[in-house]
Amino acid sequence: MKTEKIFFGKTKDTRDSFLYTLSNKNGMSLSVTDYGASTVSLIVPDKNGNRLDVIRGFDNVSGYENTPTYMGATIGRHAGQIWHGTFELNGETYKLVINDQDHTMHGGPESFHSRLFTAETYSENELVLSYFSRDSEAGFPGNLNVKVIYRLNEDNSFSIDFHAVSDKDTILSMTNHAYFNLNGENSNSALDHKLKIYSDSYTEVDMQGVPTGKIIPVKGTVYDFTNFHTIEERINEADRELKFCQGYDHNWVISPVKDNVTRLCCELINRDSTIHMQLFSNQPGLQMYSGNYMTGEKGKNGVLNSKRSAICLEPQVFPNGLKQPHFPSPVLKKGEEYFYSSLYKFI
Repeated sequence: MKTEKIFFGKTKDTRDSFLYTLSNKNGMSLSVTDYGASTVSLIVPDKNGNRLDVIRGFDNVSGYENTPTYMGATIGRHAGQIWHGTFELNGETYKLVINDQDHTMHGGPESFHSRLFTAETYSENELVLSYFSRDSEAGFPGNLNVKVIYRLNEDNSFSIDFHAVSDKDTILSMTNHAYFNLNGENSNSALDHKLKIYSDSYTEVDMQGVPTGKIIPVKGTVYDFTNFHTIEERINEADRELKFCQGYDHNWVISPVKDNVTRLCCELINRDSTIHMQLFSNQPGLQMYSGNYMTGEKGKNGVLNSKRSAICLEPQVFPNGLKQPHFPSPVLKKGEEYFYSSLYKFI
């Protein structure tokens, strides 16, 4: 195992950004930048011995500063939408910045994805990135200390752990927004991937993509991934929610969390069945986003990140959770530790 640190460019406010690469003895490597605690690349050996980069990203920090797609970023304080950019907590109303139609998406335009994290430690198999989010930053209450821990393992898996503590009651729902294409960086579509989601229901969305509060069984719908099938198989069917979202951008209900135990959420297999990824998490929901709004930006090595050229699999608390009392709560109490873990395993 080894870790490398290289200069990744200067931010718009002239601060230095760095890229950290963890590598194992099997030829697998994970690269992460301190800007947004974002994934940049993931090199995975396939079953034929080829080494493929299966995560989309940019060549330098400016790409991450300028993208509207949250490419590879750590998301916080709140993944997904907050309806009309307001929430109530302990009798107070908090107003956030609107950045997604009439709503706040992923914590607003100046949340964790746009912050420079501090690399506290980096070793042969671990990178610890930290960030202090001050009280009222982006409109959220509480001084919040955040740590994001990346680990690369010798069994060709990597994990992301999120830790946080606040000095006030607040809301927190973090995730990672990596864009996966298991065919490698030269593939212009991820719709030929086979996907299985360990869920029998999903949260219905309205015409702006916000969960309505209804939990719908997937059986007999375009949202049924209880058995492996390709993402493209039903994505163009005449379904009103697919029309609203221009494809999949939905939250599936995973089994209730007990004692923070991680469990298998989904599996993804590439076109040629040479790379098979399993995703484990301790979160109650999984957002699958089929890259409907990717803009064709030039990414690493000149590759265009075109529409649906990659997909996101985001373990999370359900979007818009404070508006729906029967949804899992995103409230983090003063002094309590927030802990969320995900594990990506290649078999």
